[in-house]
Amino acid sequence: MLLQAFRDHKRWLMFIAMVLIIPSFVVTGIYSYNRMSQSDNAIVKVGEVSITPEQFDYAKREQLERLRQALGENFHANMLESPEARADILRMLMDDSAVTQTVAKNYVAVSEAEAIMLIKNADALKQDGKFSPELYQQFLRSQGKSDQQFVAEVQRDLAKDVLIAGVSRTYPVPKAIVEQVHEILTNEREVRTFTINVADYTPQVKVTDEEVKAYYDANQKEFLSPEHVKAEYVVLSPADFKNIQANPEDIKAYYEQNQNRWAVPEQRRASHILIEFGDDKAAALKKTEALLAEVKADPSKFADIAKSESQDPGSASQGGDLSYFGRGVMTKAFEDAVFNAKQGEIIGPVETEFGYHIIEVTEIQAGSVQPFEAVKEEIEREYAEQMAVRTFSERADEFTNLVYEQSDSLAPVAEKFGLKVQTVDMVTRDGASDPEVARLVNDRVAEALFGSECLKEKRNSSAIEVQSNTLVAARVVEYFPQAERPLDEVKPAITSTLTQQKAAAMAKEAGEKKLAEVRASGSLEGFTDPVWVSRQVMHGHEVALINAELSIPSAKLPAFTGVELMAGSYVISHVENARSKQASEAEIASLARELSNIYGEADRTGYLDALKNTIGLTILRPDFVNGEEKQDDDQQ
Repeated sequence: MLLQAFRDHKRWLMFIAMVLIIPSFVVTGIYSYNRMSQSDNAIVKVGEVSITPEQFDYAKREQLERLRQALGENFHANMLESPEARADILRMLMDDSAVTQTVAKNYVAVSEAEAIMLIKNADALKQDGKFSPELYQQFLRSQGKSDQQFVAEVQRDLAKDVLIAGVSRTYPVPKAIVEQVHEILTNEREVRTFTINVADYTPQVKVTDEEVKAYYDANQKEFLSPEHVKAEYVVLSPADFKNIQANPEDIKAYYEQNQNRWAVPEQRRASHILIEFGDDKAAALKKTEALLAEVKADPSKFADIAKSESQDPGSASQGGDLSYFGRGVMTKAFEDAVFNAKQGEIIGPVETEFGYHIIEVTEIQAGSVQPFEAVKEEIEREYAEQMAVRTFSERADEFTNLVYEQSDSLAPVAEKFGLKVQTVDMVTRDGASDPEVARLVNDRVAEALFGSECLKEKRNSSAIEVQSNTLVAARVVEYFPQAERPLDEVKPAITSTLTQQKAAAMAKEAGEKKLAEVRASGSLEGFTDPVWVSRQVMHGHEVALINAELSIPSAKLPAFTGVELMAGSYVISHVENARSKQASEAEIASLARELSNIYGEADRTGYLDALKNTIGLTILRPDFVNGEEKQDDDQQ
């Protein structure tokens, strides 16, 4: 049951991993969540449960943060502003409410033991391959939650997953469809190609001033300088308090109290001979006892007998050697036998789920603890980091208050905390354009800068937590409305665009002429060596080229085809042969599971819609997804 939970609930493991890298949401998120149920300003009602704008905003921020982590420099703060994206967020909230109510009504539950085991198997909470209580405690602190609270959340979420999994993971896909999809994906063509490079025509292109002006006039929207501000900002983080010196006595006491952190556990090296149970467990035991007597009589034969008799393919070729291992690696019965034996001792038969073992303990490395002097610098560094975080936490309120109380300048707070007032140009409503600066002057800071207090009243922004333990305060230095960029400024970009377009047209014309020639002559001079391509193995061919190559019926081969690539080059492909790959049962089964998940999503959506209809769904603000609530807020 527990192992099944790990396999079936990878989403929670991914959540745990993600939440470790986005702790900045936790404090505001929990606070917002606690206030949600207190509001009557509902967008929709699922049964008697309201979904409010605060809930929507929280879910949107959470999704944006995940996108920020996943997309990096390609992230834009307005990615979820479209009606489609807003509708998806609202649908997710409604679905979750319906599932939560159904779980409660039908008493669907997952045991605490399963939730704990799932948490302990999260890679994000492991150190050196093992569950780390220290990492888990850090995670809980970053979330502002207790162990009991978080385990209960995991239980609730797993219960929801159990309810949905029974619907979405059982869609039967007919074998004929699976085989047809497999054929589409694996159908191959043997091809040779000839490329007419667009770059070869670029030097021949002439772009006139009249053409540049005409393009500029016809595409004015492409050449608008966005609304932006020039801003000053200061950053407060634990790095500003990193020079705290540790008390030597505290460092020594910490070492004494936590010696297990620097302990090197006992390791043992062993060899074994495995005899599997097979169909006759008694016969396997009898054979093991006979081999045990033989190796005890002459221990020098152990490796040779392991090579010839052991049924463990991983170690038999090594004379049964398993190398060094510590506790917690091998199955318990095997481990107990090894760690209770003496060096050089041969023991057995030891029964495990794999069969009967004859074991020789070949070497023992005793456990040890690294001396204080060896780890002193590490402890001092950790102490400094911890104290820096503590000091930051203690002084964050002072920073926040000073930014607010002396809101006409950042100089006082910079002087008080020894900070540098930094300047950044081109801050749009999405944040700073420089990716490095955008980590600090992000969309939340930009939202404050474009608010009336900063933009019109020239006040400091509030102290904004942009990352975990990182506060930023900013102010507007100068405002620049949206404006047309002059022709002289954008002329090089327009010239480059027109040059590329003309060169691509010339390459296409030359390619189509070459295609006609080779179709007439059948000449393959200058073509590449033949390769087999498919939709799975593309060998660098663009999708359009692959589709053209595979669209030629095998009965009409060999044949030529030509395609203009995205970059403007033109490729002629000579398709010589075709072949289909026979699918194995394992491949069919794997593809069937993938298709089942795809088709099952439709069943999942239908089931969730049915739940909402059964419970009752009332749309109170149908225009909310269009973002019209912003206008209402502004008017207020």
